[in-house]
Amino acid sequence: MATRWAICGTGKIAQDFSVCLKCLPSEEHQIVAVAAGSSKTKAEEFAKRFDIPTSYGSYDELIKDDNYDVIYVGVIHPLHVQLCLKFINAGKPVLCEKPMSLSLKGCKQVLEAAKKNNVLFVEAIWSRFFPAYSFIRDQIDSGNIGEVKMLQANFCLSIFHLPRVFDKSLGGGCLLDIGIYTIQAAHFIFKEEPESIWTDGLVCSENGVDKSGVIILRYSGGRFASLHFNAETQAGNNNMTIRGTKGTIEVPDTFWSPKKLVINGTIKEFPLPDCKPYTLNFPNGEGLTYEAQGVRHCLQKGLKESPQVSHATSEYIMTIIQTFLDNLGIKYDAL
Repeated sequence: MATRWAICGTGKIAQDFSVCLKCLPSEEHQIVAVAAGSSKTKAEEFAKRFDIPTSYGSYDELIKDDNYDVIYVGVIHPLHVQLCLKFINAGKPVLCEKPMSLSLKGCKQVLEAAKKNNVLFVEAIWSRFFPAYSFIRDQIDSGNIGEVKMLQANFCLSIFHLPRVFDKSLGGGCLLDIGIYTIQAAHFIFKEEPESIWTDGLVCSENGVDKSGVIILRYSGGRFASLHFNAETQAGNNNMTIRGTKGTIEVPDTFWSPKKLVINGTIKEFPLPDCKPYTLNFPNGEGLTYEAQGVRHCLQKGLKESPQVSHATSEYIMTIIQTFLDNLGIKYDAL
């Protein structure tokens, strides 16, 4: 039986996720409804593009619809907690775009609501579902590169001019948009809370959001993660390097959506699914198919958390984010 999806939001990321759903077998995934927050016309246009039978001009209408199995929340950051709580309290399983909240308080509220209502909640950290990440995990767990001592991750992209990054009222900031991927990478590799957290960053005096940052995490046994992110510089080599006592794994670029790894000099490739004839807004967006399949697996197994992105993982990531924001004096109006 196909998993019936509802799409909350009609922006670029919602478009890419819908493309990926349409590229998966129809007997496994179907989009049955879409809602736009303020425009029935936008919802209707989105529905026409993706052949979706039902469209709504408000999110509240979508909450009342019971003819879907799971909802994808792909709206602006400040609405995540508010809408997730509404859907969860209505008994709807939710896949919510990252960051799931703008504060640790908001994160905990959503996770507690999911537990109380006994419904599936997954933060859409799509990186975790890529085959390359599974391969990295196997390499580390098997001891092929020895004990991991250092992780280095860089995500630099000239995006500070974009409203979603520049505008604080939209949940702007470099960390929440791209820096979060470096944090999730550190947790993925070390799988424990750090002994110490050191952060620094540059806050824009014009709008009060961060435009660059550095986070150093020290873990037990003298292990470190060095994380760098910047929303003003050109992309360059956004790589991730995992250094062990017996070897090294490098993701030479786009470590958040990897197609290739280099293990001790040997290249291993992971071709992306084919989503033609559709076009996507974001590089390697075809990889969202892995995330959709992961959520379907959770629903089929009756899981309330994803093995790839557990509730504890989301709370850990938000704890690091909150520390960074607090240290820089950044506070958002929304949770």
